[in-house]
Amino acid sequence: MIGFAGHQGQEYLPIVRRHTDIAGGVDPSGDAAALARQWDFPLYGSLGEALRSADFDTAVVTVPHHAHFAICCDLLRAGKHVLKEKPFAVTEAQARELVKLVDDADRSAFTLVQRGFNPVFAFAREQLAEIGRPYWFSYDYHLNLPTPTSGWRATSDLALGGVLLDMGYHLLDVLSGLFPAPAEVRSTFLHRYAEMRERRLEDLASVQFSYPGLDFAGSLRISRHNLEKVEKLTILGTEGALNVTPTEAALHSPDGDVAYRLVSEQPKGAAVNAMFAHYFRHLDDRDYRTTHVRRQLSAVRLLDRIYRDRPADTRTAVEAGPPLTAPGQAVPA
Repeated sequence: MIGFAGHQGQEYLPIVRRHTDIAGGVDPSGDAAALARQWDFPLYGSLGEALRSADFDTAVVTVPHHAHFAICCDLLRAGKHVLKEKPFAVTEAQARELVKLVDDADRSAFTLVQRGFNPVFAFAREQLAEIGRPYWFSYDYHLNLPTPTSGWRATSDLALGGVLLDMGYHLLDVLSGLFPAPAEVRSTFLHRYAEMRERRLEDLASVQFSYPGLDFAGSLRISRHNLEKVEKLTILGTEGALNVTPTEAALHSPDGDVAYRLVSEQPKGAAVNAMFAHYFRHLDDRDYRTTHVRRQLSAVRLLDRIYRDRPADTRTAVEAGPPLTAPGQAVPA
């Protein structure tokens, strides 16, 4: 377990233990020693020490974004399988290097993206052909955090991106499993807090996708500071529509009626447990490995493209104009 003392790592500990033995951990934080004692595995001072001393074949990597690539490269070169937190990589160049290492080492590098293990998203994939030719999608994912982002996600050199990288990668993974790469992307990045603007860590991302040759387009909107938490994917087709949330998926007929609805009765954490179980079973499955890394390469290529093509911050001093909100009479709710 690499980076097990953080929030995500601690969430994964009991799930990993359910499926395999934990041979050791690496984490420099002050809580790591107590956690290692609690879970009864040795704590190593560095990845190098763990590679020399621990007997293991697979590493679970849950570290800040900036550290993913180097750690995963070292593990693959040492002949270890890797289960890593998203993203698969931050840039297309890094993703291609990881794919090469996967091939050279004959080892797997699986990304911990769980929506593919939620029955409602599986339903969407299976029913996509029922709506005819898709011509539009919208995918919204918003949190309602009341305060600025904190911890390593608020540090540019550690986070390497804002909501698009941190939250949006899950959505790009879903879209990469449903549709081909778009011909064009246009993005808008906005900031709820001035310090996030200064660090170029977007609080809100709005991305438009277009597929001119397919008469198809879509939008992606992600934010941390919405009025409510929501996730919803809508796909419109010539013969119907699909609506998907984390707990329910519905296939609609052209007149809008629900033709079929699937309500997920999975308990919290079931998709994550299913993901780990599946990955552990398929570590040596070369066909599944190839399919997985190709999809992740598509997601990273799209992520990298959106960040590279984002508009520059061209704010200039202008004369004060009217407020964005016009004065008016407040009406009690």
